[in-house]
Amino acid sequence: MQYVFLVILLGALAVGLGVLGWLGFAQRRRRRGLMRAAHHMGLKFSPEDPFELSQRYPGFVLASAGHSQRAENVLYGQHRGWLVRLCDYSFETGHGTQRTARRYSLMVVDTDMELPATLMWHIQDAAQIPLEAAGPAARVGPWLVTGEVAFAAVLAEAFAELGEQLPVSIQTSRRFIMLCSARRLRPAELEGWLASAVAGLCRLRPAAAPALSDGTRA
Repeated sequence: MQYVFLVILLGALAVGLGVLGWLGFAQRRRRRGLMRAAHHMGLKFSPEDPFELSQRYPGFVLASAGHSQRAENVLYGQHRGWLVRLCDYSFETGHGTQRTARRYSLMVVDTDMELPATLMWHIQDAAQIPLEAAGPAARVGPWLVTGEVAFAAVLAEAFAELGEQLPVSIQTSRRFIMLCSARRLRPAELEGWLASAVAGLCRLRPAAAPALSDGTRA
């Protein structure tokens, strides 16, 4: 009986070590891919978070969602005139056996515009919507909206191409805009995602001016 118990214990230990080894390998492989992607896009890469992103943007809903917020694998720098930061972002909800981790691909852009406080959560990610964003006031296209609904329509038009590629949620706060996907993007997908985001920002700049002049400021 003791022999059987020992075999089971060693087997469980071997499986646990195997899982940890695989996770470590997958993380290293992802970081190598992200480093290459950053170099190709003219950005810098850090496996850790040099900006304390989970605390840097308190106006964003993901910054206050759940607990144990963490940003890692950060790509950052100037891209076509825009200051961008991309990262793997996660937080946890619940505790003990009810603990659940939520993971996102996140992009934050520091713009030259003062933007109304608006949150647009993609309906395909409705199951992932943070509690802090529940109770949307309206729907614009594939997004559930809280905040400035009129400006959400402007955002929806500017980022329509991006929204067609994958479910992307959008939030604006002061001069910052956040784009996030509840699916972790592969390194090979980041360049296309960033290019579409920049195209949307370029469309947003002239489109946002009338909305801002009407007084819909944050």
